[in-house]
Amino acid sequence: MRLLTVLLCFISLSTIASSDSTITYSLPDTVKPVSMVVDITVTGYGKKEAFAGIGTKSVKLYVEKNKKEHLVSFKFPEASKTIVRGRDVRMKKAQLEWKFDWQLNTTYKLMLATATDTAEKFSIVSAYIFLPAEQKWKLIGTCRMKDEVRPLEDLKAVRSTGKASRMDVSFSNVMVQTARGWRRLDDTKQPVPSPAVPPLANVDSVYQVQADKDLIDVATGLGAIKAKENIEGVYYEIINPGSGTSFTAKDSVSVRYQLRLLGSQEVISGSETEQYTFMLGSLIRGWQLAVPLVKTGGKIRLVIPSGMAYSIRTRSPKIPPNSVLVFDIDVLDAKPAAK
Repeated sequence: MRLLTVLLCFISLSTIASSDSTITYSLPDTVKPVSMVVDITVTGYGKKEAFAGIGTKSVKLYVEKNKKEHLVSFKFPEASKTIVRGRDVRMKKAQLEWKFDWQLNTTYKLMLATATDTAEKFSIVSAYIFLPAEQKWKLIGTCRMKDEVRPLEDLKAVRSTGKASRMDVSFSNVMVQTARGWRRLDDTKQPVPSPAVPPLANVDSVYQVQADKDLIDVATGLGAIKAKENIEGVYYEIINPGSGTSFTAKDSVSVRYQLRLLGSQEVISGSETEQYTFMLGSLIRGWQLAVPLVKTGGKIRLVIPSGMAYSIRTRSPKIPPNSVLVFDIDVLDAKPAAK
């Protein structure tokens, strides 16, 4: 099968007939996209409600306009559960909406990203828009879909049509991310650019810092966690300082660890018995800052705000965007990085 089947002739939807409102992208069964990104530029619209965006049989991400306002809308099946909602995003039945005065003749990026648990047969899907003026991403929200393990199948670009409800729009830089990296889906032969700025660049990051701190303060006040000291916002409790060697974020460490989300007792990663070896400098910022506070043989508990962890990225099916992480870490050994 060819990598791409374009059912319509042109990537610019503003020039096609009103009955042709969808472009469908077909991928081989062996290709499992985890993200889809497209540049969208609206050049005009009718007097009634209109929309344009990307989606699949399960989820849709559109820019919309109605008589009163412009919106960015994330739509998903009614049986899905909303697990994360971006700042100032309102929730409707099977839909999240963000009031945003998007402009004509301005190019925005739309992104759908997913993480799947094949064992438990569910996926989470997150929706984002990249704001060119701020050069940052906005998280619209994340839903959890049960019994869905390939939520980004049947990829489409869609716009509304009709004299009064038309949306004149062009799509470009249509790409999917797979285990092997980003690949282009449109007909151009241009090089494959990855998204210019990763979702870690978050327009709501300042707000989220305070929201995470408030959650941690509540958990501390209730006695759910005892990690009260902090280093650059990463809270920690030294359970055993260790008596071995000191190390830095430039070194390799061997550890046992367990990861939970703040407020949950479920271990979602790690083990009490299995040993893991990492280059500390390649891990999330929270580990780099706080793990070197103990020596080898030591144990430390970390409570890491989302901005020092995975921020708004859709990293894992059990780690939604904006998650505050709790780690219990036993440091077994440390070695200088090989030169």
